[in-house]
Amino acid sequence: MLAASVVPADAISRVRSDLNSCAAVQAVVQREGAVILQHASKRVPNYLLYDRYVANRSFCALGEVLERETVPAADTASCRVYVCKRYEPRFNDERFIFRH
Repeated sequence: MLAASVVPADAISRVRSDLNSCAAVQAVVQREGAVILQHASKRVPNYLLYDRYVANRSFCALGEVLERETVPAADTASCRVYVCKRYEPRFNDERFIFRH
């Protein structure tokens, strides 16, 4: 008898950034393309904060842009990673002003 576990094709890893070095956090994001990074809240005890972080723009949806953010790691409070954010042009953004 053959036993197999079924994992959805879109399964995404969850990693505690605050328990790993910054280099390890950045390496797993690069290796997997997109991961959920979790870390303990500084304000609420026993509460985990999390978000989806990506290796590059190809992991963002249409209408999203890549933004740099930082997460706490075991060896630094500001480990640089990227997140996808919905692009919302500002009204006065010159790139979107229509000229006659």
